[in-house]
Formats: sequence, C-alpha cells, structure tokens
Amino acid sequence: MLSMLHNDMEDDAERRGFYEVAYGEQLTFHEGEVTSTNNQRRFAKAQHLASVTVIFLYTSTILTSIYLMCCISLLHGAVKYKREYVLPWIMAACVGVVLLIVAIIVGDGYPCVVNLFGGHNLYHFGCALFVLTFIYAICAVSSFALETGARCGRRRSGEERGERLLLLDHAAHSSLLSAAQLNKLSHGTRTQFV
Repeated sequence: MLSMLHNDMEDDAERRGFYEVAYGEQLTFHEGEVTSTNNQRRFAKAQHLASVTVIFLYTSTILTSIYLMCCISLLHGAVKYKREYVLPWIMAACVGVVLLIVAIIVGDGYPCVVNLFGGHNLYHFGCALFVLTFIYAICAVSSFALETGARCGRRRSGEERGERLLLLDHAAHSSLLSAAQLNKLSHGTRTQFV
C-alpha cells in the first residue's frame, strides 16, 4: 500500500516537473522555490495515514497473537486445574480492559463511531455492557484460579480421606461390620484403623 502510494506520488511529481525532497520521514515536493500544490499535500497526508494504518495493523496482530496464546493457556489450565496456566489470561485480560476503556474514550470523539450505535446514549450503554461483561469474565476466571490454588492445599487431606474411605470399603467387604463399627472407624485416624 505504501509503495503504491509512493509510486503514484512520484508519477504525479514527474508529470508536473516537481522533484522530491526528503526531510527525515516527511516528503515535500518543490518546483524551484514553490511548495507543492494541494494534490501533493493530499498524497503526503495519505502516506502518513497509510504508515499509521500499517503500524496499527502490525501492533494489533501482535497483541491478538499474544492474547490467543493466553486463551490457549487458559483452556489448558482449566482442563488440568493448574493455576499457573490461568494467570497469564487474567493479566492479559486486565490489560485488555484498560485498552478497551481507552478505545471507548477515544471512540467517543468520533461521530462516525457513535452513529454506528445510534447516538451517544446507546454507545455508552453498549460500551458499558461490553466492559462489564469483560470484567465479569475476569472475575469468574479469577475465582477459578483461587479455587484451584485452594485445591492444591487441600489435595493432601483429600488423598488421606480417599485412602481412609478405600480402607473402610475394603474392611466392610471383607468382614461383616455393623454400621456402628463402621461409623466409629470412619471418625478415627488412619493409624487407629490400621
């Protein structure tokens, strides 16, 4: 896109007899001592807009790729109940909420964006609903992360409880113990049972 625009600018300059003078990254066209016409100014403005668009596209592609990796990590952490895989998504989502709020504030200054929603009131309502949904998702995933962190601490006591139940089941099947005896044994420690 930039090279096509640059070629068009050079063609137009050759037709008019102008020559190109580069000052850093800004191009100006001169005919002798006279600054270029409005057409060349439009070309320069279009070149600047194209450069900004390319930078925006590269940046958004990189951010989207990072967010995709965080989402895959979130899915892996949810399936495996591992807190450390969930945390990158939470951090990325918090950054995403901040960027979303900035985009909403910037978008409020552009009437064409606001008119897509049908006015300022619907724009603000839609944006608030979107931000609140995003924050709810962050809270839900954070709750899951806290729960998985608590499960890691309780895993050892749960393993002992599972062993005790397995021993009780084996004892119940191997001998005909009464319900009172099973109840008495279920409240004892593992060493007393053995």
